[in-house]
Amino acid sequence: MDRERWQSWRDAAPGFLRRQAKQASQLRYGWDRSRRLGFVLGCQRSGTKMVMWILDGSPVTRVFHENHASAFTGFQLRSDRYIQKLLKLQPAPNPIFKPICDSHRADELLESFPSARGAWIYRGFDDVANSAVKKWGDHQREVIDAVVRGDLERWGWRTARLPPSVLSELTAVHRSDLSAEEGALLFWYMRNAFFFSLGLDRDPRIRLVKYEALVREPEAHFPDLFEHLGARFEPHMLDRVRDSSVGRRPPPEASPAIRALCEGLQRRLDDWTAPPAPVPASALVLIDTLGVGGAERYAVTVSNWMAEQGAKVVLASAGGKLVDALSPEVEHITSPINGVRAELPVAALEMRRILREHQPEVIIANSLAVSWIARAAQTRRQIPIVTVGHGWPAERYQLVGPLMRVADRVVAVSPDVRDKLVTAGLPPERCQVIFNGVDCTGLGPREGAVREAARASMGAGPDDTLVIIVGRLEAQKAHQHVFTVAERLRERHPRLRFVVVGAGSRADELQAMVDAADLGDRVCLAGLRLDVADLLGSAEIYLNCSDWEGMPLTTIEAMAAGLPVVATRTEGSSQLLNDECGVIVEVADTEAMARAIEALAEDAERARRMGAAARERALASFSHHRMAGELMVAVQYARLQDDPGLR
Repeated sequence: MDRERWQSWRDAAPGFLRRQAKQASQLRYGWDRSRRLGFVLGCQRSGTKMVMWILDGSPVTRVFHENHASAFTGFQLRSDRYIQKLLKLQPAPNPIFKPICDSHRADELLESFPSARGAWIYRGFDDVANSAVKKWGDHQREVIDAVVRGDLERWGWRTARLPPSVLSELTAVHRSDLSAEEGALLFWYMRNAFFFSLGLDRDPRIRLVKYEALVREPEAHFPDLFEHLGARFEPHMLDRVRDSSVGRRPPPEASPAIRALCEGLQRRLDDWTAPPAPVPASALVLIDTLGVGGAERYAVTVSNWMAEQGAKVVLASAGGKLVDALSPEVEHITSPINGVRAELPVAALEMRRILREHQPEVIIANSLAVSWIARAAQTRRQIPIVTVGHGWPAERYQLVGPLMRVADRVVAVSPDVRDKLVTAGLPPERCQVIFNGVDCTGLGPREGAVREAARASMGAGPDDTLVIIVGRLEAQKAHQHVFTVAERLRERHPRLRFVVVGAGSRADELQAMVDAADLGDRVCLAGLRLDVADLLGSAEIYLNCSDWEGMPLTTIEAMAAGLPVVATRTEGSSQLLNDECGVIVEVADTEAMARAIEALAEDAERARRMGAAARERALASFSHHRMAGELMVAVQYARLQDDPGLR
């Protein structure tokens, strides 16, 4: 064996051994399970190889490049039947293929594999053209020349399925003395134009991803790509990401007409936004009760939103105060589904009656208990169940994780919730993250008489600094920490006031604690209020001192109201807050809570800036429209899970 070949084998050995070890570890997933298939598409030299390398870092993926003979022949994907057999032979939960030479038939791939997801990677045309000429010389110019001559057979996949409009545009800018660089630019145009001509821009299963965004801000964009393709993301996977190839060489020379053509398509790609997933014609939303908690408010918000979009929505619960918050278009059925632990058969029979009468296309469950009722009510998996995981105490995840398999799709409201469910035994390909959102309408700073009246009702004068806490008076919310913080700051900040808004089982206990500490002039327990938007808009600081959360809706509302936030490091807090709009402290660290509140109370201008940033962030990223729209994507995916080729 010659020295050069030995060296190449030795260099490849670590990667080979790593892949073998990964595939061996995936045997534990087994073969009798659904798989989430992914495709990485786009134009050659657009960074798809780098994307596949990063995706390969996930423990649940098995990647197939276009030169893998097991899945491709002549760089094109093998037949659908062959791929279906290949999927059954490998246990990875997330097989991901890179049919880059089949991008012109991405619509056909999605038709053959309807529950698959795809990512179309695009890159700036100048960098792609420079890279293509360096690798292939004037090959792509020859392809463009053939296209203009009408020779669409010689080059196979390169010239297949070209729409007449693209042929016309290429002909209009073509010249007999076209340079290699101009040919590469037009090849970039020809391939990326398929994203629109195939209707991929309107398909929620396809995500358009800009290469430059991935490599310049990997922490911001790679997690979304992993989530879309169903793969588990870990930050260390980004260690190999580099942006050194962006703008490495100057733009190639090209005619103004060719450059204008490419610039027009680049603008369309840059301006693209993800299309909304279709809303089911009918849906059944389940929740144990309609009290005043976050999960209950989530169920009401989603139900009202779907009804606004024209869906027939039925919500079943044991009743509660939030029944009155339902839209008139939402039908509420009072049903004893909160007694599942003792009377599952009775609840299942009642649920079977509801399903038979209303025939929903999907069930959206908001607790593990009602998910089991919905499953027990069906003799077979007829109506898909999407269960929303709103969060649990840390010690319950080991029980909840495996039992969540009852759902066809699980939506976790934060990455922390998802990771804990997966660690506890929920198959990772069955769970996705959709951040909570709230209806921000009517939330914002209050002025004038409204502000004065709201502050007076909370025991605060015009010169006081008011810290507000909103939430159920239950052990999870750890309101006792408020009193400790108030006691710590009593002497140094006599104008500091605290108000706790909410009702619950601890009301009498907490009032006794306030009285025992003689904090009646500093802390107001305001009870359950219907004017929370006015109360938030009339305060200066928001405090969330919970011991655990999923992703707290009240914190989002406080942000939308324009308040800086001090919050404990519970599930979802690091996704909601950054240094510009909030302060995160450790759970139960009352000293850190006091320091953060004191710093904001002493610097009103900083508090104002942080509040403005919090409001901007809430409106941009945590609206109920965004949340419900993403939930519809999960619903659509659950409805496609009966694809036999992926099981």
